[in-house]
Order: sequence, then C-alpha cells, then structure tokens
Amino acid sequence: MDNSYNYVQPLALGKRKNSNNNSTTNTSNPKAMNPFKSDNQNVNQAINTNKRRKSSPFQRPLPITSNSNKWDLNTMGTSDSEEKRKKRAERFNSSNVKRSEGSQGNDPNNIHIKNSFDPLNDMEDFSNLNAIATKSHAYDKNKHIIGTCTTIEKSYLRLTSEPNPKLVRPLRILQEAYTILMKKHKNHSVTYTYLCDQFKAIRQDLRVQMIENKFTVLVYETHARLALENGDLGEYNQCQSRLLILYEDKSLKNANNNFAEFISYLILYYILTDDNSAIMALRLKLIQQNPGTFKSKIVQKSFCLADAKLKGNYHIFMKTCDTITTLGKHLINAFIEKEILRSLNTICSSYNQIGLDFLKEEFHFPNINTVDFFLRKKGFGDFIKIKNQGKPNEFSYLDTKASKALASALYQNSRKIDLKGQK
Repeated sequence: MDNSYNYVQPLALGKRKNSNNNSTTNTSNPKAMNPFKSDNQNVNQAINTNKRRKSSPFQRPLPITSNSNKWDLNTMGTSDSEEKRKKRAERFNSSNVKRSEGSQGNDPNNIHIKNSFDPLNDMEDFSNLNAIATKSHAYDKNKHIIGTCTTIEKSYLRLTSEPNPKLVRPLRILQEAYTILMKKHKNHSVTYTYLCDQFKAIRQDLRVQMIENKFTVLVYETHARLALENGDLGEYNQCQSRLLILYEDKSLKNANNNFAEFISYLILYYILTDDNSAIMALRLKLIQQNPGTFKSKIVQKSFCLADAKLKGNYHIFMKTCDTITTLGKHLINAFIEKEILRSLNTICSSYNQIGLDFLKEEFHFPNINTVDFFLRKKGFGDFIKIKNQGKPNEFSYLDTKASKALASALYQNSRKIDLKGQK
C-alpha cells in the first residue's frame, strides 16, 4: 500500500475551486471573476454562485413588506388615525351629553361635567375657589349707567359681574356720604380702616357711572391724603395714579388747584422707589408744559431732594428733608432710614472714627441719646466707644473703621422695597 498521500491546499475564504483547471476563482467580487467578460455576464455568474450556497439554519428571513410605506411622512396619520380620532370624539361627546342630561334630574349622584369653560356665555360658580375666570370683563364698561341706590354708607365690594344700578349710588347720595365721612373723621369717631373702605366704595360708584368732575378729584385727593397720614402707601399710589389722569383732562382745569402739591408727593414717591428716570422725565415735562408748577416752592424742594440723593450729598439731603412740612413728610419717613444707613456707610468708608455729636448734626437727630439709641438698635452697640469717661470732656464716638462691614450690609438690605399695591 502506498502510504503517500496527496496534499490538498485549503481554499481561501471567498474562493471556489475549479475542477477543470484546478485553479481558484474569486466570487466575492463579481467584476474580479474574469476581466475579459462583460459586466452583465459577471453579475449573472455571481447570482448563480449565490444560489448554489447552502442557506444557514440561523439566517433570519427577510420581512415581508407591502407596497405602502408606513413611515412615509406624506401618508402618515391620514387614514387610520383620522378615523380613530373621529370615533373617539363622537364617543366623548355622547358621554358628555348623557352626563348633562342626567344632571338635570333630581338624582344628586349625577354630576354635570363640561368640556370647557366659556367666560362670556357660561354662568360662573363663585363658590368654586379654583375658578379660572370671571365675568368682570364681559360687559361693556363704556356703557353709561345711573345708580338708584339710596344707602348713604356702603361697604366696598369688588365687582365680579356687570354693575347693578340698584346697588350703585348716584352723585347726590355720594356727596352726602362724603360729607358725613369727613365729619366723622374730624371727630375721630371712626378708624382709618372704616374710612378707607367707605372711600373705596365711593370711588367705585364714581367709576362705574363714569363721573369725572370736581367732586371726583376731591374724593381722590382726600383719600390720598388720608392714606399718607396713615402710612398706607399702596392705597395712596392707586389714588395718585388716577389723579394724574384726571389732572390731564382739559375739562377739569378748574379742579387742579392742588396739582403742585400732588406733583411734589409724586417726586417724593419716585425717590422712595429709586426711579430716577421717572424724576427726570417729570422734570422735563413740567418745564415744557407747566413751568408755573415747576417753579413752585414745594415742587422745587422735592426736586432739590432728588438731586441731593442722586449726587450722594447727604448733608444737603438731610437739611432739605428737615424743611419739608407738608404731608410729604410721611413719604420721607418711609425712606429716611434707608438714606441714613446709606450716609452712614459713606461716613464709615471715609473716617476711622466719628463723634456722635457730628452724626446728630448731620442726620438732624434731636439729641445724642437718640443717635445712641438708633445705632444700638441697628447693631452698632459694640462699636460705640466712650472717651474720658467721668471727666468734663467726656464724649462718645463710633469706631467707623471696625463697623464698616456692618454699615455696608445694613445699607444693602435696606435697598429692598416691598410695598403693597405698587406699580
């Protein structure tokens, strides 16, 4: 037996042995089969070769696809989705109809459920605390009505629907109510809370009847003064905003005798809110349109105060504050502490120590004890030193170098303004 064996060279991957000439042919690339054949003949040869290959049992079958492409953006959601939406809408509307019909009966278990709320056509349930709208804007506010109510004193109630003439007082009754309220105010027989409520009701009746005359200006001016006297800056701001509109009415030229007074209050209010741009705009407007009001004494004092604050001149600022004696003093009291802290911050940045007598003169405190009380109230107690204690030349001073950080922090915190009813 011949023990020799024939050596068979292994085939390379992707190659097929040709039995005729014992040569290998590359089938992975059809064009590489025979360079002398045409492209069509090479492609047909590659297809026939693939058919002869055995299919793998683990080979996944190709998905069967239809002629329509479900991912086509032009046809997506145009057939089935629209039909489903229509059926769902019909089913939803039918259920709402059944619920609404059942709620008309006497069965308490049936609840009327609406799909949406129409603030103009639907009646509102005011017992619902989660109401999304009211009918306060559904009526024509330019429609002139005349009240028929004869009740002299009436509490303020915010309108949530069209005003009822039976609940609105005419001009004659409003004038009687104003006279009675002013008598009670002079006799100190009522509180400010009661006066504010009554004046708001008067203002409301004037607004819904569109009454704009001298009496209207008088009511807003009186309420603004009462609000200033009692520190109610929110209510004062509402009256002030309305007065500015009434003062610009050409038919009420004879009713703006107190125009300069309330312009000075307006400037002080702008100082309170740090609205320097509004002060400059108001100054320009008065110079161009009303130079007489601009030159009035009380208006010039307010502008002088605004200029001193803008320049950081606390000496002129405190001196001017001391000369204002009108109701604007109540507005100054609302921001004077902030300006004192601002001036104290400047002083602490400029001096190593400062005497309390100097602070008394600059801030116009009545005495040194008041200065000492103010500083200790603000946390400067540990920085107040007494020199030559028990001697005739004893004096107190503030260690401004050590208290500089505290003065800066207090001033930064005082710059925050949180006023009710502000614009």
